[in-house]
Amino acid sequence: MHLFDALAAGLAGAATREGGNAERHLAALTAGGEPPPAPADIVLTLARRIRCTELDDLQLESVTTPAAAVVPALIGALAVVGRGGTAASRPAPGAAPGMDDVLDALAAGYDVMFTLGLAAGGPGFLYGAGGWPSLVGAGPAAAATAARLLGLDAEGIAHAIALALLLTPTTLRGRGEDGRWLSFGLATTSGFQAALAAATGARGDTGLLDPGLLDPGLLDTGLRNTGRAAGPFVGLGAALTRPWTPGLGLGKAHLKRWASAGQVAAAIDALGALQDAHGFTARDVTAIDVRVPPAYRRMIDQPAGAGRLWSLLSAHYQLATRLCHPEDLFDCARPVLRDSPGFTRAMRAVRVHDADRLAARHPGSYPAQVEVTLADGEVVAFLSDGRSPAPTWDWDSVLGKAEAVATQAGTVAAIGRLRDVTSRCADTDDLLRAAASLAMPR
Repeated sequence: MHLFDALAAGLAGAATREGGNAERHLAALTAGGEPPPAPADIVLTLARRIRCTELDDLQLESVTTPAAAVVPALIGALAVVGRGGTAASRPAPGAAPGMDDVLDALAAGYDVMFTLGLAAGGPGFLYGAGGWPSLVGAGPAAAATAARLLGLDAEGIAHAIALALLLTPTTLRGRGEDGRWLSFGLATTSGFQAALAAATGARGDTGLLDPGLLDPGLLDTGLRNTGRAAGPFVGLGAALTRPWTPGLGLGKAHLKRWASAGQVAAAIDALGALQDAHGFTARDVTAIDVRVPPAYRRMIDQPAGAGRLWSLLSAHYQLATRLCHPEDLFDCARPVLRDSPGFTRAMRAVRVHDADRLAARHPGSYPAQVEVTLADGEVVAFLSDGRSPAPTWDWDSVLGKAEAVATQAGTVAAIGRLRDVTSRCADTDDLLRAAASLAMPR
């Protein structure tokens, strides 16, 4: 389901401005479309398209978006194997990976992304230091995924991750959208290339994976004396002492219900629950008070702004969308933002507050308490906690989301085929063809 959800996001991402940029970039790399794109170019295109949609899954505790890095690397590795690869990168002489191998590699990548998101500092790194946990974890997660599918042993995978660590980007985040998605795509691609390098004999400094060398307590002594930089993963030692089971990272990944930052999703959910229960319309609402943990209040408290990304982050815009145009919640492209008098009035009704009493629930969940004041003076309230992004889905729910998204993106015809390929879990050739086609010009 996570694989299908990510590829459905990549399909919808073609309708975004970033999707168009990625298409033109790919055309430049392939001389207008011939010959077929190289595996690394497919990885770059898919990573940009999946991540830009804000439809991809989210590991709440580490605040990382694993699918956008792991799934493109997975498809790239399948393409390498499908084209013959190299002797060192084949799982076994003459063998091709099966769907179990694909899902095993995917789960490994999710584990690495979760671990390194925690090691970077998770929510504190994102909200406090202004870093981007997903960006610094993307390369190593992609490296682990591709290396696993290429059949590398534990030592080879460690070298792939170590090589990717050397290519891990700075955590600087600009305000422009284009640089954001391109930097994520390039980080993912560098991890994929690190896996290929390890498969063909390159070796990294696996000492970079030693938690002791990355311990902030050694910064003044051992680390400075050895000339090593601490890097972004100063909490790796603590992350690795947690109880681990295979697939924990995948189990921690929650699927989103809409095109939305995960931090504002519970507020959308709560407002929807109230509207469904009480039947009010936007005209009936005089105030909407949203209470969230202080950690991310500033992130979503954006009453004014411009651009698609702002609309996906702003509680004001997203709640007005839920009231006035709920179908827009499935539109990741949003080429034109709503600005009618009624919509603007709904936005102005929204107020976002810190709620210290909800702080303890975060980052295990991203809760929101929403109180709606109606024109007759009635106040109704709902606490959404653990419902969105949601930890448990079934195929009907995932397919319903994908179809709603595809309706907005104009890609409904491809959803059924994509679902069949991913849910059947039998034919990796079909999966490769379906996924690679998402990177091709429309």
